[in-house]
Amino acid sequence: MLEEMAPVHAGSWDASLLAPIAEINERMLERLRDAALADGANRPPLVAQLQSEWSALDAPAQRRLAHCPYLLLDAGFGDTRRWPYGGSPAVHESAAEPLPSGQGVAYLPNPEWRALVRRTLVLGWHLARASPICARVLLGMSPGTAERIAVTPLSELDMLAEQGARWIAPRWEAQPAVWRQLLRASRATERELRLTQLRGLQLLAAVAAWPRQH
Repeated sequence: MLEEMAPVHAGSWDASLLAPIAEINERMLERLRDAALADGANRPPLVAQLQSEWSALDAPAQRRLAHCPYLLLDAGFGDTRRWPYGGSPAVHESAAEPLPSGQGVAYLPNPEWRALVRRTLVLGWHLARASPICARVLLGMSPGTAERIAVTPLSELDMLAEQGARWIAPRWEAQPAVWRQLLRASRATERELRLTQLRGLQLLAAVAAWPRQH
């Protein structure tokens, strides 16, 4: 069963909201750096395109970059079509949809990656129920997705986490220029890092203004 999380009051922006996001971000960044340093050519596209930048992302830079006010992992929360109403058999079918362009190589398809996906889904479920507005800003979750995830049984999320890891990827996977800026800013001044993270927040806001509902 999915792990329990401490209650989050709607509208709060304290450590109870940002800490789990930073933890997921840092774990994802660490795993992608590991992929950049590993032997072999079968790297995910974003890692292959920016291998030198990922390789230079040391632990202090990972922590700095991870502490931003949004999730760096794209769990598909912006696409309402992936999230039928709770209890629908289509929840299981959504994991079998064709991969979007650029996602031909699964991101770290191992037990640790699936555990990270699982944590992301339970965070999304929790925020969708406690504060849909926070879910929209922090996770890039569309209003329709928030409504559907909020009524999805925990048992469905468990199964979806097992099946759906292959279509979950870093946010802005198809925009390596965004990641190049983020990775370089992680080793720059605090002001430059915050400005770069703010640009990411603006990108999320633009997507939230035109969510995929159909």
